[in-house]
Amino acid sequence: MLYNIFYYLLKVTCYIYFKKIRLYQTENIPSKKSLIICANHGNSFLDAILIAIFFKRKLHFLARADVFSSPFKIWFLSQLNMIPIYRIRDGKEAVKNNEAIFDKCSRILDNNGAILIFPEGTCVVERRLRAFKTGFVQLAFKAKAIDLQVLPLTINYSEPLNFYTEVSIDFCKPIDVIQIKNQTLGDYKQFSKLLIAETVVKISNRMVVIQSRDDDDFYEQMLVLTRNDYNQSFLINQLGMVKYLNEVKMNNLLFFNDLKRKSSLYFNNLSKHKIKDEAVILFNNNYNNLIFLVYPFYILGLIIHFLPTSIINYFISHKVKEIQFVGALKLVIGMFIYLIYIPLIYILTAKVLTFGGIFLIGFLYFYPASFQLMTLASQKNKIQKLNIDLKKERDELVMLINP
Repeated sequence: MLYNIFYYLLKVTCYIYFKKIRLYQTENIPSKKSLIICANHGNSFLDAILIAIFFKRKLHFLARADVFSSPFKIWFLSQLNMIPIYRIRDGKEAVKNNEAIFDKCSRILDNNGAILIFPEGTCVVERRLRAFKTGFVQLAFKAKAIDLQVLPLTINYSEPLNFYTEVSIDFCKPIDVIQIKNQTLGDYKQFSKLLIAETVVKISNRMVVIQSRDDDDFYEQMLVLTRNDYNQSFLINQLGMVKYLNEVKMNNLLFFNDLKRKSSLYFNNLSKHKIKDEAVILFNNNYNNLIFLVYPFYILGLIIHFLPTSIINYFISHKVKEIQFVGALKLVIGMFIYLIYIPLIYILTAKVLTFGGIFLIGFLYFYPASFQLMTLASQKNKIQKLNIDLKKERDELVMLINP
């Protein structure tokens, strides 16, 4: 019951929270077979939420045991199909409980269930795939289900901590567990090695990975440029840029470093003047008529959203100590606040306006877009007053990466 309620609530919330959600290779999702889903883990429980709401089957989730810290949490989380998994840091005695947990998971799989696991274990907000734990391997090896498959899945965020950005979910081709068991003649070590290798390859091939931390800022800048040009689909665009930069770094380090320097100068200029790259693209475009049309949505949206966004921002800035929880908590806290706030606004507007509900829905859906457009228009005006040619700097960078 609770699972279904939160499924629909979170699905609606995600469509409002994200500017664009892109799904790839959904045909790879098995409709009935026993399934272990393995995904990269870069955005705390927002990863699990996104996978669950775009999966056509009910999922069970393995979660760290320390969140099951009270009788209420145990009951509530179990209603959401969450299962505790114990780690060494929980104590050696606690780890022994995993035996019963694995038995429970095996029973779920034997009944054609689906279990979501993040093999990296911990969540870190970065574009890298960390070493896999072997929990999903043990589960796959011990399970008796004859049709068991491992489904590698990749999540790529354009900006994992920010509201109204893009995300892609890519369902890779499933791995047949029985086939690997037969291939390795039931030898656990060989089975583990092969299953992990295949899963890593499938995820990393469809994941935006920055190999060196020293290049994080530079790669992110290049990804911003390619995202804003909209020449290709989001995922292909990002994967192609990373591949290109890796090849340049390997084959022409001098050019790579020069590109890195010019990119740094351009984005430092943007940061210095508090301008976004999108505003530079808009520089030669006239959006005055469009701005005039969206201005009422923008002003009324500011008024309607002021209280809930202030509460969310206060909570995030004062209560959240770990950066990986920022994005997920923005979404979940926002959902709970708006569940109370929206009906109140609806009642107030319905008394004043005959079509108050229609106006409210319009503000909710069009406000993020109108806010973004008004922000970029303001930055465009700022660019016109500056004595630096940001458009020229950007064009030179784009020509270098698209000769």
